[in-house]
Amino acid sequence: MTISPAFADVLRGGRVEFNRRHAQARHRYPGMDGAAFLDLLAGPVDAIVAAVAETDRAAVPSVVDVLYDLSLSLFGQRWIGPGGRAPAILDLWLAMAQNAPLFVASDPHRLMSALANAQVHWATQENGIGWSQTVIALATRARNVDELLTAGQVAAWRHGLAHYRESALDRARDLEPSLAAIALGIGLREWTPDLIAALREDRWFRPDAKQPVSRPFVAAHIGAFVGFGGGFEAPPLASLHLGELLLTSGRAHFGVYADAFGATLQPTVQTSSVSAQSLPPGWRIEGADLIFRAGRLSFAEKGAITSAVAHADILLVTHAYAHAASVIALPAP
Repeated sequence: MTISPAFADVLRGGRVEFNRRHAQARHRYPGMDGAAFLDLLAGPVDAIVAAVAETDRAAVPSVVDVLYDLSLSLFGQRWIGPGGRAPAILDLWLAMAQNAPLFVASDPHRLMSALANAQVHWATQENGIGWSQTVIALATRARNVDELLTAGQVAAWRHGLAHYRESALDRARDLEPSLAAIALGIGLREWTPDLIAALREDRWFRPDAKQPVSRPFVAAHIGAFVGFGGGFEAPPLASLHLGELLLTSGRAHFGVYADAFGATLQPTVQTSSVSAQSLPPGWRIEGADLIFRAGRLSFAEKGAITSAVAHADILLVTHAYAHAASVIALPAP
């Protein structure tokens, strides 16, 4: 394989050790294609190393050491390489090396591991590309890796990971304004210290929205059949336990997190909670419809409503023929 001189020098000097790690990985991951891994090194990994070498040649050995091990593990688990489940890992690594090579050089293990872990998660989500673009924009303004990763966590919430809401709001409060604005998807002129309080007070408020949406409205459909990569063997039922909205299907229990930026499910321990029909005042169920004072929400294609639980400004509804529950944004209580 033909690789850059900087990469070749490190591999040549550590040939015995790198060969040992490669042999260990092939033992750990039976069927690993050694030739395809060498192609990976000669292609995207070499491009990353070359980008770092242009800025800090002294950092190349540590960067190669980290990338070799991470690439072996991710390749062996089929996250990257031919048919990889998260090919965007390599794209983000390269973009980071090209746009913020000093960050890669200064703390390669923490930064590249964090980016890889995030992309493994985003591989099952829809907003991974948007988050990656935001992280690269943040990298051009951040002062260090700590600041970049903190801002990246805020951006992950804004791109749909609703279970990060509380921690993201805490972190956003302490970010430098230009980073906070990028992470939240707004212009710097729109940023004010009061924005965090507004976001905390109203989960359905979006600072990038031109005008608020009238409530109630269906904010999200969440969950899926196990055969399609979801967690529900049967249509789930909703309940409330200690202030947490839950969806249960068989022995699977998930906490529900939702706000204006998205909705997520997080596995939770089994509870003694039971499904319920707890609606806001003035609401009622008629078959597949929710009736309220100003109108109705119809879910005819999903079958009769089987459970409905309201908590604060969220209404969680399940359906007879759907493995996805509906999340409804309610007016502030």
